[in-house]
Amino acid sequence: MEVYRWAMSYFWHEPYWLPRNVTWPEVPAKFVDLLVPIYLAIPLVIIRILWESTIGVTYLYFRTNAYASRKNITLLGCMWEHMTGGFASVSRAKKILECFWRFSYYTFAFLYGLYVMKNSSWLYDVKQCWIGYPFHPVPDTIWWYYMIETGFYYSLLIGSTFDVRRSDFWQLMVHHVITIFLLSSSWTINFVRVGTLILLSHDVSDVFLEGGKLVRYDAHNKNMTNFMFVLFFSSWVATRLIYYPFIVIRSAVTEAAALIQPDYILWDYQLSPPYAPRLIVFALILLFFLHIFWTFIILRIAYRTSTGGQAKDVRSDSDSDYDEEEMARRERTRLLKKKKNKVSPSTDDDDDEGEEEKNDRKARHRRAPRKE
Repeated sequence: MEVYRWAMSYFWHEPYWLPRNVTWPEVPAKFVDLLVPIYLAIPLVIIRILWESTIGVTYLYFRTNAYASRKNITLLGCMWEHMTGGFASVSRAKKILECFWRFSYYTFAFLYGLYVMKNSSWLYDVKQCWIGYPFHPVPDTIWWYYMIETGFYYSLLIGSTFDVRRSDFWQLMVHHVITIFLLSSSWTINFVRVGTLILLSHDVSDVFLEGGKLVRYDAHNKNMTNFMFVLFFSSWVATRLIYYPFIVIRSAVTEAAALIQPDYILWDYQLSPPYAPRLIVFALILLFFLHIFWTFIILRIAYRTSTGGQAKDVRSDSDSDYDEEEMARRERTRLLKKKKNKVSPSTDDDDDEGEEEKNDRKARHRRAPRKE
């Protein structure tokens, strides 16, 4: 027990985390609050399943072809099926419902973030994230915004155990872990202001991303797919490739150090304390490299679109990524096989005889001497 106490006191030593002469009781954000997002993760998963099973399934039933091959299933049957295990299946409906949930959440998070930050000075001047640090008060609205967003990423980690796996699965896992680390560590040292800017700027492009997928799946609005892709790509470039690196990261790299502590050097090879702000800035840069990776994927979609195709999620390389054409082809093949079996059941004996002849030919071929 004494060793544990010593280790904890060493780990939480203020100079490692906070500017010089600042103690933990002076920091408005409290580390114990980070238990709240963990507690919120399971309720968010439950809310997700209920939302998908009711609102989401209703949308799919009337607006997509997800249940087109199942003529006799009712809306209530679809709801019950998803609620009682369909949320963990691998199907076209499941994949669309994943998009529907993320679109719903990101829309809520973006609108709520705008509401709680509309009068915040750091929304218009990033330098305010560092002036007066680390004594920035945390209003209740910002507190809930941070807790819900962090809890959501915990719920995504839980949901990854039953969601459709795509080709960039591990990159997404790294993204979720980095995001949770950034949110948790930034809360611990009260980097809350810059954290809210990152959340808000990331959510806006996610709204268009998931919305574009839903439009593509919508049987009545397919002609809007490429238009939605243009909106998404524009928001992606504006927020993740321009605002995030040139406004947020630039301010963190060039302005934050002197305002956090006058003699603080971010790129100090001797790694002088405090260590936590430096580690968070490096994690922000790592997150930007993930953005670049996904940008290449988006450019592949743009290439397909410019060559006459329809914008499509190229990450979905798994067998579960069925589109309407593929489902129709498989259904036609199944019906043809069924019809053939009904029309010519008497050909089984002929097939057996033919198979025996083939085997005899193979045996003779194996026994024949090789020509020199």
